[in-house]
Formats: sequence, structure tokens, C-alpha cells
Amino acid sequence: MRRSLAAVALALLLSVGTAAGNPRAQLEFWTISLQPFFTGYVQGVIARYQAAHPDVAVRWIDVQPQAVDQKLLASIAGGVSPDVVNLNTEGTLRLAEARALVDMDAAVPADVRARYFPNIWASLRYSGRTYGIPWYVVPNVLAYNRTLFERAGLDPQHPPATTDAFIRDATVIKQKTGVYGFMPNVDGVRMLAVFQEEGLPILSPDRRHAVFGGPAYVALLAAYVDLYKHDMFPDDTLQHGYLGATERYAGARLGMLTTGPQFLLRVKNDSPDVYKDTLVAPAPHGRGNVLDLPTMALVVPLASRHRTEAAQFALFVTDDDNQLAFDHQVVIFPSTRKAAADPFFARGGATPEDRARVIAARELGVARDLTVVVPHSDELFRVFKDAIENAFYGRMTPQQALAWAAHEWDGRL
Repeated sequence: MRRSLAAVALALLLSVGTAAGNPRAQLEFWTISLQPFFTGYVQGVIARYQAAHPDVAVRWIDVQPQAVDQKLLASIAGGVSPDVVNLNTEGTLRLAEARALVDMDAAVPADVRARYFPNIWASLRYSGRTYGIPWYVVPNVLAYNRTLFERAGLDPQHPPATTDAFIRDATVIKQKTGVYGFMPNVDGVRMLAVFQEEGLPILSPDRRHAVFGGPAYVALLAAYVDLYKHDMFPDDTLQHGYLGATERYAGARLGMLTTGPQFLLRVKNDSPDVYKDTLVAPAPHGRGNVLDLPTMALVVPLASRHRTEAAQFALFVTDDDNQLAFDHQVVIFPSTRKAAADPFFARGGATPEDRARVIAARELGVARDLTVVVPHSDELFRVFKDAIENAFYGRMTPQQALAWAAHEWDGRL
């Protein structure tokens, strides 16, 4: 008996020693630009996971958005891959194409996958398999300036509900006030989402051909080119895109902006007068009745030395409780259905961000990330961006630009 008790004591000592000083698995977790504002939140998530899994240690590294792709590829090539990485949809699909990520349809049991919105889980699919676990998402709402609406003779209580009305009201604002009404999302590949929001697919059903050279696509692009030529939106729209639009709106130099609700907090802090004038409404819908839903994901590189533990940690970070706690700290939205059903997302309030939270939450089940999944995406997206710029700058007609880009895509699909 004495020898047996001694053996148990030794085993316990070895177990404690392994857990406390030499974990079985050491995970490296990369996030994008969450420090310093969310340092406490992320550290809390990691601490709770380690407490429940004392044989796993997590080392957190926060990376700037512009550096994450290059740094990740260098780490994988150098044999020191991180284990869990935060990427957007485009980054996820680009690495999936390179066969560098763990297949989450295989790694995650069906009953666990069912916790996530199916439309959001499907956003991370490439060649029929899903390569990331959706984390937080940000549906767009419409923010608009009440004073500019009134100066233009528009009723602030009736904001535009469709893209046609959105363009019409933006034109009225520019003509009546001299202030631009909008900066449309037509820069570069974002025009691909505009097409889809109008019900126009990008690829043929067999995904072997680009179909955006057709008459409906040409007519839509030509309409925006015509607005551009008549100075109905700023000439720096193609260069500055969304960031330029947010700066103009915060400076009371833009009447309307489709944006994630989190932008309202920036207006509140930086431009209190504009914030007081800001009303929010659902983002205008196109004929496709679908809105783009930018999605952040957690992926596990195939080069990870601890794929099973990494996938388990990613599921923990994105579970209902942790997502809901994150959503209480910033205006983002969960990818899981139970968390989204929390009363927090149904409660209105007096502030623009309160109203935006209720509006955006209603889009979670139907909006989807409209990132186009194609092989050779870097090359094809560059071609499409060149075509759009050629059309806006008059180097090609819209028909010539889209026909050229579709031909180039067909040669590579």
C-alpha cells in the first residue's frame, strides 16, 4: 500500500509539473489589431481556456492588418507557423486555394457547426469545403446626415430603402446643397459585390466562365460612370474608397454612408456635431435583396504542430459566451445563432449605435460575405480592378472594360 500511495503521489507531482511548467501543447494565436483596446478581453478568454485546459498554453500575438498576410506566409515558409490566425474572408480563401489550411468541415463535428449561421459558415467555403471558423461579422447600416437631408428638401424620416432611391437621394443632395450625397462602393473589386447586390452573379453555374460582360452589368457600370462624369460623387472615390467616405462623412462633407455600426462610435468621439445630426436606417437593398457581410474568421494552418488543440481553441474563442461578451465591448455581431438571439441585440435605445445594433442584427441570417471565390484570385482581382478604372477614367467604354476582364478571367478559370 505504501508503494502504491507513493506511485500515485509521484504521478500527481509529474502531472502538476507538466501542467504548470511544461504544457503538452503551446499554441500561438494571432489576432488583427485588437491591442490595446481589447487586450483585457483577449487575455481573459485565453486565461479561461488555459484554466480549463491546463496542458495547453496560448501565446497571443497581435498583428497589424497590412502585415498579416506577408508575416503569415513568411512564418509558414520558415517552419514556425502560428496555430490559430484571425483572417478576413479574402485572406482565408486565398490560403485555402494554396492548400495551407485545415478543413473545418472535417475538423468540427456537425452538431458544433450547426451553432453557426449557415450563411456565415458557408462564406468561408472553397471548392466545397470550409476553411475557417467564423468569428465576428459586421453588417452594414445606412448612416445619414439629417441637416443635409433637410437642406436638400428630403424627408429624414424616409431614408432610401433601395439602391435606386439611394442614388436618387444622393443626386438630390449634391444638386441642392453642393455637398456630395454618397461615395458608392465601386472602387476595384468592390464592384463585384455591387453586381451581386443587384442580383447579378459573377460566375457561370459551372464556375468556368465570368459572366459580368453581359448587358445588365454593362448598364450598371455605365450608370455609375455617368454619375462620376457628372460629379455626383467625389473624384477620389476610386483611390480612397471606404476610408475616404468615412472621413468625408465625419467631416459633414457627405450626406449618406453605408457602414458598419462601429463607425458611429468614431463619429461620436471625433465629430460630436455630426454625430448629433446622424440618423440610421437599414442599408438600401438592391434587386438581389442581399447585403454584403464582411466576416472575420479564425483559421488553423496545416503547418500547425497542434491542429486538434488549435481547432478546439478557435471553437472556444468563437463560442456563444465569448462572442456575446465581445459584442458587449464593441459594435460587432456574432456568427453563432444562440448569441445573436440574446435580448441585447433586440433592445433599442436613444443613440444611433443602439438603433444600428437592432437594425444590423436583423441582417445576420440573410446577409452573406460576397467575396468572390476564384483560383488565382490575386491576378484575377487585379485584372478586374484595372478594368473598372479603365472605364471610369475613359480609357475604355464600360462594355469594352468588362468584356476584356471577362475574357482574361475565362483564360484563367
